[in-house]
Amino acid sequence: MTQIQIPGGMRDLLADECLAKENLREKISAVYASYGYRPVETPLIEFYSTYQNTFTSLKEETLYKFVDESGQILTLRTDMTLPIARVSVSRFSPDEVPLRFSYSSSVYKVRQSFAGKRNVVTDCGVELIGLDSRCDLEVLCCALDVMAALGDYEYTLEIGSSEFFRTAIRAAGLSSRNAAVLADLVDRKEMPALKAFVSGLNLTVEQADFFANLPLLCGRRALEKAMDVSFAEELKKEVESLINLRATLNELGYEGRVTFDLGKVPHLDYYTGIIFEGYVQGIGTSVLSGGRYDSLLKKLGRDMPAIGFGVKLDYLLETAKKPAFSPWKLYYPENRQAEAMVKARELRKEAPVEMIPWQKDTMEVVK
Repeated sequence: MTQIQIPGGMRDLLADECLAKENLREKISAVYASYGYRPVETPLIEFYSTYQNTFTSLKEETLYKFVDESGQILTLRTDMTLPIARVSVSRFSPDEVPLRFSYSSSVYKVRQSFAGKRNVVTDCGVELIGLDSRCDLEVLCCALDVMAALGDYEYTLEIGSSEFFRTAIRAAGLSSRNAAVLADLVDRKEMPALKAFVSGLNLTVEQADFFANLPLLCGRRALEKAMDVSFAEELKKEVESLINLRATLNELGYEGRVTFDLGKVPHLDYYTGIIFEGYVQGIGTSVLSGGRYDSLLKKLGRDMPAIGFGVKLDYLLETAKKPAFSPWKLYYPENRQAEAMVKARELRKEAPVEMIPWQKDTMEVVK
């Protein structure tokens, strides 16, 4: 019956799932607070023009759109980064930078029915506004600490760099059109199509080999492999900076938790530096994602660097342990309800209590 169904990509969460989700939220929020991030809430609804004027490659079909009483096109937020960027520009002065915000909010995106992903998820993340790439380490450590706080999961943070790809494009003298095609093929790891496309470009042997094998620069020895195939000094410097980052993360106790993937090059119109994703054992997609986006706030009226990430709580629910919830049951005669209320009030100082009327004349507590 259509009147009791819900739209595609949506789901109901029942009691145990809600408790598990809240438990995860509390663990993550505690880490954010320990890093000095303060919570912020923004409206569920934004102007469609805010997204339209900010993202050059906006996929209109992925937004939930509707019209208000004055004819303005509105949309449900697709992420929390843009709303928080808007807040940073409109509500805070330059003297208040840097800004550290945390959030836990539902975001909405229309996905193809066969894609296997939900149209609404709860995103629990942070945004650091006003500090440049020298502060990437702080945010990466926060992401790693969040994943450690989730529980007894095996987890990995996979780091990439959109700047590595851009540097290679500039060094090879490729056009923005060719760069966009390459980025798409590399990101999807379409090896045969990638090699065919690269062979048609005016590249040296070293350059062609680099781009054709870029998706393979991943795993534990990704940086060493990247150094071997880098065909320009600027590329080697970028790899060296990542090698130094890895060494620092190892010194801080994260050795074995970090890998690198230099074939990770999505959303080049959005990310401007480091990008990263977090994976946990038993879940087939990333549960954490983020990166540096230094150009976004300029489009909203103030040029400030920024970096952030979010955790998709709903994906973690697939393997999360359901917290125990066993309230005491207070059975009482219907004509003694007020007396039962008094007794339940005392019992609730020790544990949750459910009140259940019954036909007996006695009152009984079942633990």
